Amino acid sequence: MITLPLGIRVLWREVPAGASRRAVSRDLLREALPSARFVSRCPVCGGAHGRVRVEGADAAVSVSYAPGWAVAAVGGPGERIGVDAVPFGTGGLERVLTPESRRMPDSAARRWARIEAVLKADGRGLAVDPARVEVALDAAGWRARIRGEDAAGDWRGWDVEGPAGLVVAVATSAPRL
Repeated sequence: MITLPLGIRVLWREVPAGASRRAVSRDLLREALPSARFVSRCPVCGGAHGRVRVEGADAAVSVSYAPGWAVAAVGGPGERIGVDAVPFGTGGLERVLTPESRRMPDSAARRWARIEAVLKADGRGLAVDPARVEVALDAAGWRARIRGEDAAGDWRGWDVEGPAGLVVAVATSAPRL
């Protein structure tokens, strides 16, 4: 795994049986940004779910859930950030991966976590066809772009050591070295 750049933190916590995974993720975010408030409002239905926004702190956040776990990522001011956590053995992902990503030397779960982290950082999530996300490995982690978009849609990413049995990826707006 690669060390994350200064200013990016990834935290995780097991979700106890019967507990709300959203409550656990908000606890993680409050630990990272104690003076902030976190708000989720779906732009489609107005429900209290969807992308998490930060109020009261100059930071960006993202959350992901995997069976039994809540994962949160925190980035710096003006940054866009996305995190995704996927159980290592998740099946059925090959059918949603592009031919290019299928040729990468990593597990399908790792490749999917990278794509989903980019889509979360982008802010549109699965409203963008995951097949449009192109990922290329490099010495510092990986880079991604959403095919058909200008350079403002370039992303920087890292594979993160997470809880046992999960693969975790985080993406931020490029450039970041």
